[in-house]
Amino acid sequence: MAATDLNPRDRILNVAGELFHRHGYGAVTVDDIIAALKVPPATFHRYFNSKEELGVAWLERLNRRMVSMHRSFMEKLGAPETRLKKYFYAMAGWLEQSGYRSCQFANTRACLNDSAEEMVELIDQYKRYQLKFFIELVRGIVGEKDAQKIGTAVFLLFSGAMTEAQNLKAKWPIDDALQCSEELCQLHSRQAVAV
Repeated sequence: MAATDLNPRDRILNVAGELFHRHGYGAVTVDDIIAALKVPPATFHRYFNSKEELGVAWLERLNRRMVSMHRSFMEKLGAPETRLKKYFYAMAGWLEQSGYRSCQFANTRACLNDSAEEMVELIDQYKRYQLKFFIELVRGIVGEKDAQKIGTAVFLLFSGAMTEAQNLKAKWPIDDALQCSEELCQLHSRQAVAV
């Protein structure tokens, strides 16, 4: 479906999402979005009363898409011991393609104050989901006993690596985080077998 075939609300969400990802939520104004849409201001305001209302709708949609992507990823990736590497490689590829603009949730949270409660809550929900995703991702490697601890460590390694890859415009933080994550999982999978 071409962008012009979308209903106006979805088109606004698409254009705003691209601008938020490229420039950061805090740097984009409603006027920037209206200019990129090439529509009268009334068209924007028919669907969204404020930038924050748009931000909530955008984060809700982004959350649904990311959860769907993670579920699909887990279903398609075969053996548990290969999933970690495949996930890191997939995200490194996406990071390079996006010009090293990292996690849209983390980038958005960095420019929000706590008064944007609904947006802050949506970001928190997604990050909690992402943590659970990493716990599930490593469970097949390290076993049930260590899944929470190791999954949390891998989540933190991944999150930090994504941030530094964005800061440095380089892929090596992802590569190094993957290596550390794999070594951590191998160490704990050997301990699980030894017990």
